[in-house]
Amino acid sequence: MQLDTSRFLNDRFVFDDSQVVKFRVANSLWDWCKRIICWIWSLSSYSEENIRAISCFKKYLVDTLGKERLQRICSRYTMDLDAMEKKGSPLLSRDMAKIVVGAKNVSVEDINEHILRNQADPRFMGKNSFIQLDAATLSEVQSLLAKRFDDLWTVSPILSPMSGRPTEWFSRIFFDPFLADRERLQLMEEHPTDSYETFVHNMTARVIKREMNVGTLVPAPTHPDGRKQFYYVSAKIVTGKGMVSYILHPATADTNLEAIRLFRGTSPRNSDVDAISTMITDLEKDLGRSAYESGAPYEPIIQQKLGLPPLEGGHSMGSTLVQYRLANMDHIRKAFLYCGPGLPEKEVDKFNAKNPAVHLVIRTTSKDLWNTMGDAHLGYQAPENVHVDFRKYYPPFKPHGDNPHVTVWGKEKYYYGIEGGMASEFRDIELHSKLRPKELIRSLLGPLIAKILKLFRSFIRTLFSSRVEIERGAKIGTMQAGRWQVDHFRTI
Repeated sequence: MQLDTSRFLNDRFVFDDSQVVKFRVANSLWDWCKRIICWIWSLSSYSEENIRAISCFKKYLVDTLGKERLQRICSRYTMDLDAMEKKGSPLLSRDMAKIVVGAKNVSVEDINEHILRNQADPRFMGKNSFIQLDAATLSEVQSLLAKRFDDLWTVSPILSPMSGRPTEWFSRIFFDPFLADRERLQLMEEHPTDSYETFVHNMTARVIKREMNVGTLVPAPTHPDGRKQFYYVSAKIVTGKGMVSYILHPATADTNLEAIRLFRGTSPRNSDVDAISTMITDLEKDLGRSAYESGAPYEPIIQQKLGLPPLEGGHSMGSTLVQYRLANMDHIRKAFLYCGPGLPEKEVDKFNAKNPAVHLVIRTTSKDLWNTMGDAHLGYQAPENVHVDFRKYYPPFKPHGDNPHVTVWGKEKYYYGIEGGMASEFRDIELHSKLRPKELIRSLLGPLIAKILKLFRSFIRTLFSSRVEIERGAKIGTMQAGRWQVDHFRTI
């Protein structure tokens, strides 16, 4: 049965002993009349019917998912089944859809619980965590846990094009974790067949804008020998001043994956965590500097708990943050830089003076405003040890779908005119923007607008409870004494 995910006029489910699944849709005319009447005056028969449905649904979910996993799903979507049962609230199709989507969003905690509950299984004997499994076994367990309800209920795929913004207008104003997870899970479906470059591009430009909890499993490109591979989110960093970042680690040892850190770009929608700070850092004279500096206090904690990943990637402003890190830090071996503004020229000179043995994967596209911001992009006048892999993509005259800035070109065949291996003097022209009119306007007017936005940010955060204050800090997940633990580190 396909579940209705609409916000209004949703199907109601009731318990029915005559059904194999024991739940049926109650959407007759009389049922709708009862629902309307109960908005004003509660009918005891209607409430009792709902209480029985919720009670049976909870028992079924505990038997199928386990109490701990069910609680994690309900917490993610702020569902309180106990309160619904107490009030006699209807069990709606959208409620059931949240459980189905939550089950598909498998985490390492889910894997660990499955291992401990099935110690008689030869694959799990003597093991107590996901990290001890081989890739094939982890893939089998992930698939089993993600498909708990596939034989009973399905959630329809999202048909509208997905880019960096939510597909529903309401969710551009208020963060909706249910829609975010639906979109993210669908965006990741092709990861096993993607190249690694396309995987990183999709993650930075689209996936991490949907936000993930620490511990979430992320499908990765398939191993050359055909094994399915996964990353897990080992850390989430939200500084409250423009930097939103995730660290991914390989979920098993038998892999060709390496740890990677990903940086989110500018997110101008109110539903995006710390949205206003990303706009402020876009407008600073030294574009991106305050966001970069806000992450510095967390580096020792990350180094101690996880080590610093040798790979980093970012899209838009996230690309600029990686460039600052390349200019001022020495642990990065390879960086993926997508559609990003550049740095102040002094930072580029600092990087070039180091002459590090670094591989820069730089991707830009025509008809994109952000490629022409900042003084210069790393790769400009690159010294001998810096290997620059630069390509520029050209959309057709009328771009299909969304803005070229957020398009993942490896998934769109209509992009053409790829330039690669061009002579360094032509590449330098592409990567230098200091005297371009758009950058001159931004550098002159931007700092004033940024000051106004900073005052507005302080005003809003003083008056209203802000989601960024809940998320702010570094959440880091590690295995400790055989148990998965997520610690939340904050700085002043």
